Amino acid sequence: MTKLIVRVCYLLLLPLSLAQAQINTDSIAQTTSSSAGRSNYKQLVEKLKQSDSTLQRTDFLTLYYGSVKQPSYKLDLIDSLEQNIKEHNLLQEFIQAYELADTLLAFHPVSITAYFEKSFSCYALKRPDEEFINKQKYRLFIKCVLSSGNGFEATPFVVVSYNDAIEVLKYLQIKYKTIEEKDNNSIVAVLNKKRQGSDQLYFRLPVLHP
Repeated sequence: MTKLIVRVCYLLLLPLSLAQAQINTDSIAQTTSSSAGRSNYKQLVEKLKQSDSTLQRTDFLTLYYGSVKQPSYKLDLIDSLEQNIKEHNLLQEFIQAYELADTLLAFHPVSITAYFEKSFSCYALKRPDEEFINKQKYRLFIKCVLSSGNGFEATPFVVVSYNDAIEVLKYLQIKYKTIEEKDNNSIVAVLNKKRQGSDQLYFRLPVLHP
């Protein structure tokens, strides 16, 4: 646990210039589509589940964006389960939210929404160690999204689910009027106040909907 905490804290304190380095999310996803790539991806997933302290920033990027090339990536199902987890927590059904988050993370282990909601459930259930680990994984995958763009139309943030876009807005403490999918792989949030000269924040999914 101590080694993991040290490693997680180091990753969270990466310089802003590194966190904002240009990345090609589609290229990252493509590296996991071959047989060898999927084998490597499975190894990274096992390390993630074990909270392996040797995971690097590039591993988290591969995990997050590579998830869309895995057979288990079913966007409609992921969005539905994420919404159900949120609803359980809102109803203070913390055990149900916790267990459903585990169900989702078992086949989609990069859900920003699931990590956030599970950490909240753990807080309510007085499980501080699990709360800490899930909150840190949530933050690390948020940083993956923030390194994918800046939210402008030409350089949108890249997320792997609709709900993850909402989590990014919450993390950045940006209030919005509406958020909706504009086409098969773009999501637009209309903001209450302008951010860097624009009242819209753009996201995109790295692959088209099934």
